[in-house]
Amino acid sequence: MTFSIVINFIVIFIAGFVVDLLSTKYTRYIVTKKIAKATLLSGIITVVNFALLTILLKDNVSEGIYNILAFAGGNSMGTLLAMKRV
Repeated sequence: MTFSIVINFIVIFIAGFVVDLLSTKYTRYIVTKKIAKATLLSGIITVVNFALLTILLKDNVSEGIYNILAFAGGNSMGTLLAMKRV
């Protein structure tokens, strides 16, 4: 595994982490009925998710699977951190 591939996985992991933190913030805005903020975050999350999915799936099948696993790992860690902070 080359250095650039490892860096790519780390960046994807961090992106998944940040997306999940944004999703948690979005959910909090819904619960507290902050409509404008929830609406804005909903749009941002949708655009970021589609952009990231395009990036994740552009590589060959085996590397794409590793990208998806890195993204899912970042999502899981984002959930863990967000839930522990509540």
